[in-house]
Amino acid sequence: MSDNVYLGNPNLKKANTAIEFTQEQILEFMKCKEDPVYFANNYIKIVSLDEGLTQFHPYHFQEKLINNFHDNRFNICKMPRQTGKSTTVVSYLLHYAVFNDSVNIGILANKAATARELLGRLQTAYENLPKWMQQGIIAWNKGSLELENGSKILAASTSASAVRGMSFNILFLDEF
Repeated sequence: MSDNVYLGNPNLKKANTAIEFTQEQILEFMKCKEDPVYFANNYIKIVSLDEGLTQFHPYHFQEKLINNFHDNRFNICKMPRQTGKSTTVVSYLLHYAVFNDSVNIGILANKAATARELLGRLQTAYENLPKWMQQGIIAWNKGSLELENGSKILAASTSASAVRGMSFNILFLDEF
């Protein structure tokens, strides 16, 4: 087993793993950092009922959502079921955590299981990023993850005390 993987998972880079970037990787990293839609189109993998693990190709309205999230601090989206909003949000949350240092992201849903399922989608997408794009993993479990750049993501229910005393840069509230 390689010394550079997190807890035996070959898809995850452990913290403090040195990576030698090629010039192309540096340019690609910068392009992804600047353009979350490009990142989603080229690096986010999702699990499809029909195809299994596949590349995420956002529709035009999903690209607009991602750009709105990126360009505006506050967003409220009232959308019907089964429109891909969770996948779209997960792609942006992953972008935000990977390319911004020391951010806190909360994923809250009416049930803890729903919030954990959304975090699981984000973790699947993260595991399928190239190692040179990943931040090293500090902590990885069903309820949270922490990256070596200091970014943290927490999944919880919307109970009265679930996130009491915590501050978030992004708070995703699902099914309110």
